[in-house]
Amino acid sequence: MKIAIIGSGTVGQATGIGFLHYHNDVTFCDVDEEVLLELKAKGYNTESISKAVIDSDVIFVCVPTPTVNGMMNDKYINSAITDIALSLRKDSGYKVIAIRSTVVPFFTRNKVIPLLEECSKLTVGKDFGVCHNPEFLRKASALEDFLNPWRIVIGEYDKRSGDILSKLYSVFGKPIFRTTLETSEMIKYVANAFLATKISFFNEVFMICKELNIDHKLVSKVVSLDPRIGEYGIHGGRPFKGGCLPKDLEAFIHFVKERGINPIILNATLQVNREMERAEFEEGFTYSSCKKGISPYTGAY
Repeated sequence: MKIAIIGSGTVGQATGIGFLHYHNDVTFCDVDEEVLLELKAKGYNTESISKAVIDSDVIFVCVPTPTVNGMMNDKYINSAITDIALSLRKDSGYKVIAIRSTVVPFFTRNKVIPLLEECSKLTVGKDFGVCHNPEFLRKASALEDFLNPWRIVIGEYDKRSGDILSKLYSVFGKPIFRTTLETSEMIKYVANAFLATKISFFNEVFMICKELNIDHKLVSKVVSLDPRIGEYGIHGGRPFKGGCLPKDLEAFIHFVKERGINPIILNATLQVNREMERAEFEEGFTYSSCKKGISPYTGAY
């Protein structure tokens, strides 16, 4: 298939290069000219969004959705969707727009699709398809993770949209879960929120063990041997950082609070992480030296 990658950072490059591995025709697009020059120097195809969209069968949107003031910022994805929609007006061929960017539930249906229709003057389901296709990539091993996924999730506007994306992924030989747009968006946030919660849980264990003079490393190691628990996130003393877990947790908390839901466990997860950031690797660290009024059991100040 002919694929356009809109946003050629870590996720976009892993997605595009991964599909090249399966002999698809991939074109990279980005607002950063240096990124495109680097890709071009490595032998990859680069183009303007307009030309890439016109020439493609599937358009993957992989732009950042940073968290600003606790909320998902949609500036970059709205700009990308507008550019895609304006380009769709120049071509009558059916295409699928697949959102890889992390977006809160209902964003694809309530924001992306209306913007596409408004700017393109076309109709979803008839003139173009839409899917939400979350990524589960680690920055340090993004391409390896893309080529060896644990699962593939396709949130589809309709069956026609999902069929095209499912066919594209069928060569991976991995479980494909076809869902609604909202379910797919929720799966991504729940996955990251759980990983963040697991890290904060073991950071709290770390602080308690420090206070009681118990070997936190041995506690965590032995506990992790239970196959239901596993080793990821058990190494206390390290707050979760990076480009996904902190921003996605904050955005998800804000999203559910706006709907009148109080996410008690997720609030505590965030509070423990902030406490760990303050206390990270301090000389002579003990739980009592960093707690500053926080309860190790409720996570409340």
